[in-house]
Amino acid sequence: MRLLAKIKRQFNAYVSVVRLDSERGYSELLHMLRDLGIIVEPRAEYTEEQNGLSEQAGKMIVIRGRAIRIDGRLPIELSNECCLVAVYLLNRTPTEALGWRTPYEVVWGVKPLAAHLNVVGARAYVLNNKLKRGEKLESRALIGQLVGYDSTNIYRVWMPALGRVLRTRDVIFLSHDSTEAVYPDRQTLKEVVTILDVPEPPEETDHEIQLLLQSAREGQISVQHHERADQSKNTSRELPTPESTPEPTFWQDALDLDLEPEIEPEREPEIEPDSNPDAMDLPRGWEPLPSDAEAPDRRLNNAPRREEISSQLSSSNVLTGKRQRKTLGTYFVAFAAALQLAELQKSRLHRDQLPPPPKRWKDLEKHPFGKKFKAAADEEFKSCQKKGCFRTTSVTDADSHGHSQILPLMWVFTYKFDEEGLLYKYKARLVVRGDLQENWGDTYAATLAARVFRFLIALTAAFSLKAYQYDVLNAFLNAPLDKLVFVRTPDPYVEELGKLLELKRALYGLKDASLLWYKHLKETLIKLGLRPVKDVPCLFTNERLIVFFYVDDIVVLVHPDHLDDHQRFEKGLEAVYDLRKLGELKWFLGIRVLRDWTAGTIWLIQDSFIEKIVNKFDLDQKSGGRYPAVPLVENSLGQSEEETDHQRTQLYQQLVGSLAYISTFTRPDVARAHSVLARHLQNPGQKHVSAVKHVWRYLYGTRNLAIRASRQTAESSSYVWDKSLFYGASDAAFADEVEGRRSSHGYLFKLYGMPIDWKATRQRSVTKSTTEAELIALSATGGEMEWWTRVFQHVKFDPEIQPTIYCDNEQTVGIVKKEDERLHTKLRHVDTHQMWVRQEVQEGRLNVEWCPTAEMPADGLTKSLVRQKHTEFVRQLGLEDVRQLLTTCDNSPEPAELRQWY
Repeated sequence: MRLLAKIKRQFNAYVSVVRLDSERGYSELLHMLRDLGIIVEPRAEYTEEQNGLSEQAGKMIVIRGRAIRIDGRLPIELSNECCLVAVYLLNRTPTEALGWRTPYEVVWGVKPLAAHLNVVGARAYVLNNKLKRGEKLESRALIGQLVGYDSTNIYRVWMPALGRVLRTRDVIFLSHDSTEAVYPDRQTLKEVVTILDVPEPPEETDHEIQLLLQSAREGQISVQHHERADQSKNTSRELPTPESTPEPTFWQDALDLDLEPEIEPEREPEIEPDSNPDAMDLPRGWEPLPSDAEAPDRRLNNAPRREEISSQLSSSNVLTGKRQRKTLGTYFVAFAAALQLAELQKSRLHRDQLPPPPKRWKDLEKHPFGKKFKAAADEEFKSCQKKGCFRTTSVTDADSHGHSQILPLMWVFTYKFDEEGLLYKYKARLVVRGDLQENWGDTYAATLAARVFRFLIALTAAFSLKAYQYDVLNAFLNAPLDKLVFVRTPDPYVEELGKLLELKRALYGLKDASLLWYKHLKETLIKLGLRPVKDVPCLFTNERLIVFFYVDDIVVLVHPDHLDDHQRFEKGLEAVYDLRKLGELKWFLGIRVLRDWTAGTIWLIQDSFIEKIVNKFDLDQKSGGRYPAVPLVENSLGQSEEETDHQRTQLYQQLVGSLAYISTFTRPDVARAHSVLARHLQNPGQKHVSAVKHVWRYLYGTRNLAIRASRQTAESSSYVWDKSLFYGASDAAFADEVEGRRSSHGYLFKLYGMPIDWKATRQRSVTKSTTEAELIALSATGGEMEWWTRVFQHVKFDPEIQPTIYCDNEQTVGIVKKEDERLHTKLRHVDTHQMWVRQEVQEGRLNVEWCPTAEMPADGLTKSLVRQKHTEFVRQLGLEDVRQLLTTCDNSPEPAELRQWY
């Protein structure tokens, strides 16, 4: 559509006919072209001759782009830039078909300028005008490479030091043919091939442990003979000479033990040990060391050979200390044997040590972990076949045309990490190219809301419920497909199964795969005796169990008195799905769950996710250990007037998107910051990027803050609302938006001390007073309060108090509570909100109370606060620093009355 608009605007011409090849994926484009009255002429199938000059033009661009990249020694990541400059040069190259004129001259009627052209890849020195005050003697040139042109005096220069392409005017070029000088402060601009030093996990071996045990056993035998010698009144004995010098092991260094018998000055002739030293009692499964011929090669042992060591020892050359060393006894042998039987844990790689995962199947041949990913792919395909996902067919492309879609399959490779960022699995997922799938109607599948998850965690803490977690393996493959679909056989199974397969299951990637799985799991839970909670997706309950899930992660809440019901439910679930039992709930959707059974407290924290984002975008490089005290300094950032930068926009969108995840689940203290930053996703300026990085540095400095739920109410709190079991708070900031003068409002709900629901947003319409803005906020909070009341009823939870909403505007509270007070406004929507809240208060479904602004727990959801007030806001939210609990809380003992149930 942009091309059509450009043709119309620049050349005052209209497109009448569009010729396309027969590739799939143009369905939406075809509809738009036909709506505009444009004739679409697709070529005949299997007739490439009808593709026209567009295919040849694309081939020419790729050939020129490849030559430019190789000649200019540019990295492969700049392939797009190479193709763009190839098009730029082709449009300025005369051809015989045009009478030795250039395409530019044919279109515009004038010859193009060529004085600004230079060799692509030439060394470029860009003027740096942004030197700081203390850098006057620094170089005023940034070194890069020419990669293209935006006009006759605007050049596109690749800056490896900045990692991006810079548009600049002030630049001097030197041809790369005339100089090969190495850059003084950065790597050369040749194509960089990074050789990753990927450590291989060591193979498990028992050799070191066997050496330790053998030495210990010899020590014990010597002890036995020493006792015999004492009984025969022998005063001394000679040190036995081993057949070979044993190699020192890391076990000896770690334990700091002397494995040899004590050396004494005078020796008697050697006492021969028993002929069968293995007759001593050793743990079952132990085998003696191999002989010298079978011993491993000690190439790293630089000790002298045994033959070169003299056996004539003089007692005057032997130094002994005063300390009496105890010989090794039976307990040490038992310890070494137990150590030998224990499984040696392989060293695991961290995510920072790993190369990027392969993108395609053919990349596996050169990938350092290609064999691992191939094994994972084979396991994935076998699991698909086991589930009956595919069925071989004799249908060909021609037979299926017009009857069903033929969708390609693709492999997606990734690493799986634990909460510490250590690799524990190589994952290969077979998916369908759902982007090529035609629209099948409704494909929406509901997921668990974050507020519902926090509500259930609060109930778990308050009533000491057990929380068991399960993962359904290959979940989507359990749902049958209700339409006929053919897929192309993935590599490397084409020769074995043929070119096409009939898809029978909801494979990952299909547009409606999530919906089909949701329906299948819902039917299963209903058959197992649970009922869905109305208006709350992914939540099921009965008289004994509460079950919630997010896609394939299932959590069951049960009271210790009803563990038998849980076991029956677990067996019923295992009969339908392949389950991986994860035990007690410790992690859910990247959220760490900490629990203290004694205090009846649960914390939710996302410290690992914060560290992951900060490390991914390198946001901690200049902090120096100092972090912001508040997430956002300004209430409004304003629109950017800078030129659009796609790389900056992409970075900003990624950071704000990640911020949305954490502000929605566990960090209400940054909800206001996210609300402000999310308003500038289209064209963010540098100040917006700096602001979102500021928020992430604040999060990194406070990554140990967690929201807490506890069955013990805050009796010592000075706030009246903090002693309530469940309450809400509503606040608004009048006309705080500079551009449109719209107001902001926010609300907060807390249950058992945990913030379970919050929101910071901008109102849709402009209001004329603070009272009007507060009324709209109070109406939104009242609607949420009544929704929570219905949810409580569905799960049979009775807070035993009348839920209250706190507001810090006395006039607003008086308007909704007093019959003789009313706000007179000509704004119909404001009057509607006013009358609804008054109605709900008068009928007793809502209770609104006033609280001072200094004690308003939702104050930080509507405005940016100074340091002191923000610290108080964090305390009002119930956020706690749990850095000490991160290592101790998981090991806190459960009460005896709970342990006896399993």
